[in-house]
Amino acid sequence: MTRWNDLTWPEVRAAVDRTPWVLLAFGAVEEHGPHLPLGTDTFAAEELSSRIAEAADLIELPVMPYGQVWSLEHFDGSLSISDETIVALVTDLARGLERVGVKGLVLFSAHLGNVAALKKATRVLAETGGLPAISMAYPGLSTIVRQVSEAPQSHPTIMHSDEIETSVMLHLRKECVQMDRAVSEYPTYPAHFDSAPVRWDAVSSTGVFGDATAATADKGERVVEHVVGVARGIIEQWKAAVS
Repeated sequence: MTRWNDLTWPEVRAAVDRTPWVLLAFGAVEEHGPHLPLGTDTFAAEELSSRIAEAADLIELPVMPYGQVWSLEHFDGSLSISDETIVALVTDLARGLERVGVKGLVLFSAHLGNVAALKKATRVLAETGGLPAISMAYPGLSTIVRQVSEAPQSHPTIMHSDEIETSVMLHLRKECVQMDRAVSEYPTYPAHFDSAPVRWDAVSSTGVFGDATAATADKGERVVEHVVGVARGIIEQWKAAVS
């Protein structure tokens, strides 16, 4: 597996000739309860990026450590960028990638808040005749969550500092997890939670959305292996479709 940052400039075109597909992963800087660090999503993005790049034969670009975290912005330490910034970043980088012969760009996010912006970026590229791109965030997650979870989810569309995300971190970066500080919190969501902008500090006092105490490294390993396998299948089909 080739990392873009490890290449010298005279090596780039030969590397792209061999592997003309690249992966750009996104994380975020945001609260993750009292037991996980602010960089949780970025640490996960770094680990998953390498595994997906190797599995799907992609060149790995440096991970983008910032993301759109509007909903958690009021927790101390959270740093948010706009969807427009993410779209501009992707489209700007795509031009440079295309110049050296890259055929397609895979966008992966370990932070679900980036999903809308990354999908928009792929559409902007498609509408402007730019570099073909595909975006994903934990593909196949819902299937594996049903298989490994022991605690109930707090919300159907939220994975944040809970059993699953904490398990993933126990597998990928155990040294970053302070399980003695893990808690369980199940927020009461207002009826308009999915229909109107709601800051998550309005519904959670700890920043945990579920039961972090139920996390294990084994569950995290199963989640990661499943997600990487599903991502590989999607990417391989997409490559064939746009080649």
